[in-house]
Amino acid sequence: MDGPRGLKAQEFDSLCILVNTVFRGDGVGRMEAQYPLLFAPDNYDELFVMVDEGVVVSHVGALTRDISVLGCRMSTMSIGAVATYESHRGQGLATQLMEAAIRKAVAQDAVLMPISGGRGLYTRLGATRIGQYALFSVPRDTLPAGDGAAAGDGPGTGVGDGPGAGDDPGTGETASGETEIRRAEAEDLHEMIRLYAEEPSRYVRSTADLRMAVDAAWICDRDGETVVIREEGRLVAYAAIQKRRPDREDEARRARLAEIAGSRSALVRALPCLYDRYDVDHLEIVTTASDIELASLLRPHGVTAAPQGFSGTVLVLQPERLLQVFEDYITDVLGRDVLTWDASADAVVFRCGKKDHAVATGDLGALVFGVVPPDEDPIETIPPGLLRTSLERVFPLQLPWYGFNFV
Repeated sequence: MDGPRGLKAQEFDSLCILVNTVFRGDGVGRMEAQYPLLFAPDNYDELFVMVDEGVVVSHVGALTRDISVLGCRMSTMSIGAVATYESHRGQGLATQLMEAAIRKAVAQDAVLMPISGGRGLYTRLGATRIGQYALFSVPRDTLPAGDGAAAGDGPGTGVGDGPGAGDDPGTGETASGETEIRRAEAEDLHEMIRLYAEEPSRYVRSTADLRMAVDAAWICDRDGETVVIREEGRLVAYAAIQKRRPDREDEARRARLAEIAGSRSALVRALPCLYDRYDVDHLEIVTTASDIELASLLRPHGVTAAPQGFSGTVLVLQPERLLQVFEDYITDVLGRDVLTWDASADAVVFRCGKKDHAVATGDLGALVFGVVPPDEDPIETIPPGLLRTSLERVFPLQLPWYGFNFV
């Protein structure tokens, strides 16, 4: 058995057979096309494999990208497409590959490891469910017609003509008055990158990354497309939309906006048009729990968020580095040296005034990024007082949502 190590170029076809056998037995697409960032040639060093007599038999995929939270930047290594042939399971191959990925991540100074899964393989290594997100479900006709881009009183709305209706059959364009909703094109990418860069919690994303993700027409874990919204000629918002799944009763009449950026009011105005575009009765929007603007816009229509956790688990690779990343932010909020800490292998001891409290390193991610009930919030274990109040003033912070960076 050869490995764990990075993939060799001549082994790519063997790897594709493995991941498509494990994940695409239904024949719906191919993993290498759906996740072009992960399976890109320049990422082969982070496709960790075990090879048996020339055949890739086990794989852990990794993708290293920075994230930015309130301007504080850190490196992450995301994990996905973890697969082992049934004939080679039970030998600890995936564990060896995960351990190799962790070693490389730490060597590269990655701070977090988001994982698109929650099984024992990951939790045994210390990964936990953290992060706070919001899922809005908006039934058709919830928003008054006048609030939408396709109110029916503008030229060429195309409403009622079915999915993809509009002025331009080639792009699925829908327009009303001065608002245009259409599939994202290459000419839109630079404006989309800028809109996304202005999100307070995000991945640090290049135009090249965005181009590959948009062209794949695969949003997180299903078929989709990306649409842009222009008002008076200016790109004001975009949405990456997962299409409905006709073969699943609970998803046959709903589509999901799985990444959004830009003007929330423009997105809300566009929603009535999207029901017909995707032939659905419900539109779901997944966003960050910190997206108070979208929540405020939808609340008057009786739409409130269902709390959501991260779609997988997250491993904090370097607890002390995580706090160092946010040190300036903490100082800005509380003042210099109001909250201090000491980190060891097992715990982080926070101090404020004459009080101190130890938080297990395994709970630090939950403290910093929050949790969704019924998961236990470490802040609840801290007695009331100045220390707890100080921690509550700076945490939880918003962990970015995967969106196009899902692997």
